[in-house]
Amino acid sequence: MVRGIAIGAAALLVLGCASDHREPHPDLARVWHDYLTLPAERALAIAGDPRRDRWVTGSSGGDSSRDEAEERALAECKRRRAQRRLQDACQIYAIGDEIVWAGPE
Repeated sequence: MVRGIAIGAAALLVLGCASDHREPHPDLARVWHDYLTLPAERALAIAGDPRRDRWVTGSSGGDSSRDEAEERALAECKRRRAQRRLQDACQIYAIGDEIVWAGPE
């Protein structure tokens, strides 16, 4: 039984479903630091790949709901994406203190 639990926990870690907080991508360290200073009900969106030099983010904080924070972060990301003429779509990177992004498409 213990072995089954260990295998299940390992699978959750691989899938990114574990409750432990994930670390931000190293190239996003500054963005992540600034994002964490935003008030509650915050979200962070990203377009592109932080491993390349072609990416943008959008963030929002102090919103009335999680959905509003996500919408505003995506809107800011889309505006910046258009300015840089990136093809990659904006995706939610983090909600609150939790990184939910699976990686670039």
